[in-house]
Amino acid sequence: MRFTNASSLLAALLAAASLHGPSSSSSSSSSSPFALAASAADSCPGGAKPDDSGSCPNPDAVAVADSSEDSSDDEAAPRTGNPNAHRMEDGEEKPPTTCESYLKLTGFKDAVYETRSFYQEVAWSENANKPDVCMSLDDILQICHSYRPHYHEPYVHFPAAYLKEMKRIVFIGGGDAMLLHEALKYPGVEMVVGLELDQKVVRESLKHFHTQPHFDDPRVQWWFGDASKSLALLPREWFGTFDLVMVDLSETAMSISVTDDLDIFGALALLMKPEGIFVKNELYYGQMSKLFDHSIFVYMTDYPILCDQDWAMGSNVIDFLHPKIDGGHLAEGGIHTFEYTPLDDVDEHWKLIKDYSRNDARKQGKCDLYDREVAEAKAGGKKAVEPTKPTRSAGVLLVIEADGVPSDLSTLASSLKGLLEDEGLHPLPPGTVVDETPSGEASSALFLAMEEGYVNAHYYPSRSYIGLDIVLWSKISKLDDLRVSLLGALGAALSDHSSFRVIHGGMLGAKNWREDVNAVGPVNKNLRQCDPEVTASEPKAGPGPMDDDVFAAAVTASLSMLPKKMDKVVAVICGKEGEGDCAIVGALRQHSKVDKVVALWDCPAEGKTKTNDDDEVVSKVYVCGNKDLKRSAKVEEGYSAVVIDPKASQEFVSSLMGEFCKKGDTGQHVLLRDQVTIMTSLANDAEVVFYASCVKNLIKQIVRSSRIIIDGTAQYGIIGTNNPSFVRRVVSISDSITKQTGIRTVIEKMVAGGVQQQKDYDPEHYPPNAYDERDALKQYTNQIPLASQSLYQLEVSDELDIKKLSRMVIKNAVDSVVKSNPKFLGAKRVDYADEIGDGSVSAAILASGHFVVAWDGAGRLTLNTMTLGEEYEPIPPTAEVPDMVLSMHKSDVVDVFLSKLPPSVKVAVREQMPRGSNRVVNFKKDINAIPNCTDHYDICMDFARDGECDDEDEQPWMHKYCSLSCGTCDKMTMGQPLRGEEVLATKN
Repeated sequence: MRFTNASSLLAALLAAASLHGPSSSSSSSSSSPFALAASAADSCPGGAKPDDSGSCPNPDAVAVADSSEDSSDDEAAPRTGNPNAHRMEDGEEKPPTTCESYLKLTGFKDAVYETRSFYQEVAWSENANKPDVCMSLDDILQICHSYRPHYHEPYVHFPAAYLKEMKRIVFIGGGDAMLLHEALKYPGVEMVVGLELDQKVVRESLKHFHTQPHFDDPRVQWWFGDASKSLALLPREWFGTFDLVMVDLSETAMSISVTDDLDIFGALALLMKPEGIFVKNELYYGQMSKLFDHSIFVYMTDYPILCDQDWAMGSNVIDFLHPKIDGGHLAEGGIHTFEYTPLDDVDEHWKLIKDYSRNDARKQGKCDLYDREVAEAKAGGKKAVEPTKPTRSAGVLLVIEADGVPSDLSTLASSLKGLLEDEGLHPLPPGTVVDETPSGEASSALFLAMEEGYVNAHYYPSRSYIGLDIVLWSKISKLDDLRVSLLGALGAALSDHSSFRVIHGGMLGAKNWREDVNAVGPVNKNLRQCDPEVTASEPKAGPGPMDDDVFAAAVTASLSMLPKKMDKVVAVICGKEGEGDCAIVGALRQHSKVDKVVALWDCPAEGKTKTNDDDEVVSKVYVCGNKDLKRSAKVEEGYSAVVIDPKASQEFVSSLMGEFCKKGDTGQHVLLRDQVTIMTSLANDAEVVFYASCVKNLIKQIVRSSRIIIDGTAQYGIIGTNNPSFVRRVVSISDSITKQTGIRTVIEKMVAGGVQQQKDYDPEHYPPNAYDERDALKQYTNQIPLASQSLYQLEVSDELDIKKLSRMVIKNAVDSVVKSNPKFLGAKRVDYADEIGDGSVSAAILASGHFVVAWDGAGRLTLNTMTLGEEYEPIPPTAEVPDMVLSMHKSDVVDVFLSKLPPSVKVAVREQMPRGSNRVVNFKKDINAIPNCTDHYDICMDFARDGECDDEDEQPWMHKYCSLSCGTCDKMTMGQPLRGEEVLATKN
């Protein structure tokens, strides 16, 4: 009998620790297609046990026993060190330059600036000799400038090669803004959304990496805070509209719930268009293959410091096998890249593909949602369900910094109520509260509360700047419309402002809660191809064997795998002479690319027969022992390719498996050349086992394999070694088979072997000024922080304490803060209760700042505090890694407020941001600059103290890159992008 599903058999065989060919009784009948495997041993492939009838379970469900040589990331234990770059062949000498320095920042001054945010430790390291800058989070290296192009260029531009459009992009993580930089290179981009937990990473990246967050770009939206909350607040119409979703999150974060039936991964996948692409960093290919119809594993070498890197991609429409390079987005956009350069050499794209899989959702058990949707449609559609009143609520703070404002707040104050009503919002009495008591550079402020949130603004006339807060916990989708309306009322140009969003607390019992439930966040739905009719129309392997003409078309197309500059010697496993004509020999004999065909025949019954070499192209070799095979191969200096004829006897194929692909057999070097290709129709058990054995046991480098389904016939298997163009050529082979035969084909899977030690490891390091830093340095050195703002979210952990909260308790706590703090002397006080929902809002407003408390009516409160200037300090100041805190906000506002509340109220979230003009990003404490002059590196101060500003050898570099410390601002380089050899220029 024969396994009816070659893919299933392969899954089992590749999972087994050792492989055996079918016995001579393999043609016996059985009631189960998996009985054969059970009868051969006490256990089934992959270590599973046979059932009571002796049948093995479906091997698709058998777990992989040894994953060290595949790309699966479903590991029993976490890896330590570099997961890929350190493998060497047995007995191989260690190369002089290796990746053993993985994650060792040799030559760096460690932690030139190291502090904590509310979420994590953020540390910066510098090496002026490269030069290089690195960022670590919680002592884990995240990114260095030296490998910025190695990582971020292909992460964005590789998937772009498959996309029809590159207009809408979302990324999660990526606070260094390097992904954003690459995305904005595309002239057709309409929106880029960044979901980032920690503002500190984004803000300090401008200082250290000179990467801009582009708060001032209308195409860019940053959402700061917990991603699970951000996703739940995105406008519902956004879901299903993004071309590219890029993710840089840990596995733990990916599993956090967004809704009752969706985790972060599921919600992000719903953002994609049907023809969109999902990209996830690190070893995620195994998971991606379970979640998308097409998955791919991308692997890159020659990384500075990291040595190598990998990621996974998934799509439910795009098969990742037909990129558009010439005439694609990269070419049409005229986009410059350093490391990902497919326009120079198309194999720069193809060589990155390590594994590929076409995944059957129904076989994976992923079609329950589809089946439910179909059943509901047949029943007349999904029944309307009364929305459940939320028990948790969140909102969004939109921060707007408006520069070049021609007038004060008076016009806005008089028109604000009407503007909000025009947008369908509901302002509350007493209307707009205004304070016109000047303080410092601030002259006036306003505040207006609504059922849906509130608006406040502060005016700084000497800077022609107004800072706006728009907070909405209901009708959140109105934020952008309000931004345009308010800026218009101020006479501010839409092109002259910055903005970003921060997750804010919500309000339970909002009057509009039913509409809000249906207006934001994802709704779970099936994304996979589960339609049985579509599946039935797709190419499928037939019962075999493969027709001679079809097999000949496949094999001759596969000759493109063979090296062009060497003679091509093809060995054909033919079987027993007289039992089959081994037709493929004739087809190869006629092919111009073949120099020699060696037909391997089983030893005849009468005994050894002399090898026939009468034909100049074809020679017959009768294999009566392994010496016959090796003698033939030695004459030919090894075979270029091995082809298994579909009519070869299974016994003969099985007997040669141990010769060609015996595990750990160095004799393979005698039989096979270093770059060899093996081709088989996978039409019977023996061929399947032979194929699987070679995939696992070939000791050549870079072993790759692929299976192509040829509709109605069988699968066609290809194994190649040392072939950098393997993936591209497999795609060409599949297309060629269809072109020659008219039969549809589809590539089911491609698998690469274990990653080898990187020999001649010599990566290029890119200094920061490889990129155009001019505008970033201009922004950094000219920004003007005027005020500081904190957003604290408090949560009550004790249910009894929640019951102690009330509107009066909140009002009294706010009064205590105002009375005890001289900065709030004379503040306009206003409180809102019944009209705003289950909770309350209390505010204290001055020209110089504000303190607004929103209580959701249950156990969550949000404190929004802003004051002139900043007291951004390390707490405690003597700590090795201090927490950077706006200290006055904490001690004089938050701590005082907390003292008036029940003891179980704790700080759950803290956001801190500078407020000011000229595209402000950094706190004043983090700005070491005067207009248009700064040091490029923090360690410049150390160099200056050591006298290097005047050192004859160091002076040219110091004057350009340490201009502030050396007093040579007229000589400072403003970061003009370098090209060619200049890119690699170092300090020395």
